[in-house]
Amino acid sequence: MVPERNKSDGDDLLAEVEQLSAVARRKFATQIAKQQRLITNLRGDLKKHGDPERWKRYGDLLLANAANAVRNGDHITVVDYFDTSTPSLEIAGDVNRSISEVAEDYFRRYTKARNGLKVIGDRLAAAEKAMSDAHAMLGKIDEAVASANIEFLSSLVAPKQKSRPPSRKRKIEAAFKGARRFVSSDGLEVLVGKKAVDNDYLTFRIARSLDLWLHAADHPGSHVVVRISGRKEIPNTTLLEAAQLAAFYSDARSQGKAAVRYTQKKFVNKPKRSAPGLVSLASFKTILVEPQVPKGVKLVGAD
Repeated sequence: MVPERNKSDGDDLLAEVEQLSAVARRKFATQIAKQQRLITNLRGDLKKHGDPERWKRYGDLLLANAANAVRNGDHITVVDYFDTSTPSLEIAGDVNRSISEVAEDYFRRYTKARNGLKVIGDRLAAAEKAMSDAHAMLGKIDEAVASANIEFLSSLVAPKQKSRPPSRKRKIEAAFKGARRFVSSDGLEVLVGKKAVDNDYLTFRIARSLDLWLHAADHPGSHVVVRISGRKEIPNTTLLEAAQLAAFYSDARSQGKAAVRYTQKKFVNKPKRSAPGLVSLASFKTILVEPQVPKGVKLVGAD
């Protein structure tokens, strides 16, 4: 509690109010400047990512025109099937990379931009709110100065006391609801997550860095992990079977053919503050398969 003051202490009280308010104003002015810089940088990052739907469209068109695309240096001319008049469209692409490789680059760019828009959008909203709160606090400081509210001003300036750690640390983990367990034709274990939180647990708590990771492209669905069991490479049969499972346990199940992305788990990242099951891929390849539970795999259990 702040000690009571007599009227003779008026000058001292005024001086203390001015001192505390000056420190508090600097504190929140610094916060405002910091959030403003962050907002500027985040908006710049959004601009760099570009339009994710544009990159996906380019990737789809390159694959659709793989047989008839015309290359001229670092430019690829394709037929734009997304336009009803089917005009020609020129797409930039490294002359030293194949059409499919250039398409993969655009799909990778699409994934990065799509995930980036979500993450950066959330961070922008948080930064704008923090800056708004800091502006509001400057108004409260003015009110405190007018009423000589020493206690309030002191609470803004005084360092926060560190809370004592609890006597027992609680390990907070998302409940793992389980995964379907299969054995491939080559005898490798294939794990298929069930719900979004299961996908996160499977990918980031169960899978090892060199395990094979798969997911249906551009469709919600299960994360699929193939345990390598000491092997240096995944057999093609297991790759195909795992991809078919990833397509089957996704919203692409009803399609005749579905694209599935695969990579080593070490290239799978979790964007900050992203929704359960959402990941970004630093590197991946794509395989086109029929969604199904392959005859060669055996369901051995579901945790």
